[in-house]
Amino acid sequence: MSLKRGRKEKEIDFDVENQQHLDLLRKMIGKPVPLSRSYTQGERPILVAIEDGTATVRFRNGAVITGVPIRDLVDDAAYWRG
Repeated sequence: MSLKRGRKEKEIDFDVENQQHLDLLRKMIGKPVPLSRSYTQGERPILVAIEDGTATVRFRNGAVITGVPIRDLVDDAAYWRG
């Protein structure tokens, strides 16, 4: 009879894991960070509001960006020449 010895499965404490990741992210405040390509190459965000020359947009995943300059809503200058 052979006894199969394998690795003991590690029990994951998700609260600790989550806190460790948050701590790492907090150390990156003020530094450039990578952003999911879904923000730059994914579906376009929904225009939520325009106020004082800036826009608020909402992405499919629920992320909201406020204070977007209206000129940044399009990347084609010909759009504005109409």
